[in-house]
Amino acid sequence: MMTMKESFGDYSLIRLENHKGMTVTITDLGATVQSIFVPDRDGNVADVILGYDTPEEYLENDGYFGACIGRYANRIKGARFSLNGVEYKITANEGKNTLHGGTGYQVRRFNIDSMGEDYVLFSLTDPDGTDGFPAKLEVKVKYELTDGNELKISYEAVSDGDTVVNLTNHCYFNLAGQGNILSHELMINADSYLEVDSELIPTKACFVEGTEFDFRKPREVEKPYYDHCYVLMGELCAEVYERQSGRKMKVITDMPGVQFYAGGTTSDRRGKNGARYGKNSALCLETQFFPDAPNRPDFPSTVLKAGEVFKSTTSYIFSAE
Repeated sequence: MMTMKESFGDYSLIRLENHKGMTVTITDLGATVQSIFVPDRDGNVADVILGYDTPEEYLENDGYFGACIGRYANRIKGARFSLNGVEYKITANEGKNTLHGGTGYQVRRFNIDSMGEDYVLFSLTDPDGTDGFPAKLEVKVKYELTDGNELKISYEAVSDGDTVVNLTNHCYFNLAGQGNILSHELMINADSYLEVDSELIPTKACFVEGTEFDFRKPREVEKPYYDHCYVLMGELCAEVYERQSGRKMKVITDMPGVQFYAGGTTSDRRGKNGARYGKNSALCLETQFFPDAPNRPDFPSTVLKAGEVFKSTTSYIFSAE
């Protein structure tokens, strides 16, 4: 195992390497995963996530490629919520709604707290009132690479007052390393998903059986427009398989939901090493609480009380067959 630090423009890039040919790079800009190189069934290594070559491209482009998302991942209706009888108006950045915390963490510089032979630990202080959210939040994000080709992401947060918290990572995966993901085979361990309105705000939970949202058994993604939260049935979240390379990814989490985004609205752009990205170039599996939960008492609570510690872990485990 090996960890190295190098410059990334005005930021830093941390490189984690294991003994199985897997390499992960993470930058302190947004605690963003910049690359994940994994071997295929023949030992050929490819980068399986979207990203950019420079920090300026991360700052200039939308899409949140590989970033740590906070203070609240996904959408909050009307850019407002009430907590302890007080209404908070937060940054509206998707029409009249809030997406991924408003200004968000993806443009923030995280502190590099520590590094070991197989991990890097980042931290961020999110002041009271940032994007309208109440209380100061101290956030820690740890990336750990194992010799089992597991990228483990651990989150920890503590607040000096009551607030809401929903943290996730926004990697865009393409296990072929090129082309689109519509032929990737996907399994999501959920028998229900959250139906959404025209603004992608949840309306109600619906069973997947008999619908195009049923991924309980592995099947090709096929359709381009998925952007829905699934209600998970256990720690096994999802599995993705790409036939040509044989690469497989398993997602394990302790969160109640996963947002499956098939990249259907990703606009054409230049990516790493001159690659062109566009519609359905990659898919996202964002483990998280449910969207708009601060306004939905019927959803699992996202409230973090003053002095309490929020903890969560998600692992992306790669193999080839």
